[in-house]
Amino acid sequence: MPLAVKKKDPAAVALGRKGGKKGGLARAAKLTPAQRSESARKAVQARWAKAKTKKSADYIVRSDTSDHAFVSLLKRYKATNDPTEMEALSEQIERMIFHKQYENTTA
Repeated sequence: MPLAVKKKDPAAVALGRKGGKKGGLARAAKLTPAQRSESARKAVQARWAKAKTKKSADYIVRSDTSDHAFVSLLKRYKATNDPTEMEALSEQIERMIFHKQYENTTA
């Protein structure tokens, strides 16, 4: 039994979009400078918290310093043409080398 897809009223969609476009600006205009600053501070803290969580999760996943993992990273680096991916891979390679050196000095 197929699900019925409810079509949206184009007039209602347009009206909602119009209000959505104005809403943020109208809200910001009503706030005091201190309130806007506090709101911006909270937004920045939320973005940084999200980035830190992502980086720490990324670090945990990529903490493998085996020779196989190192060779795999080098092969991926050699195969890519994307500058963004090259930068990310080179950072991972640097991190892996640092951890290998650290493991050797503590062992």
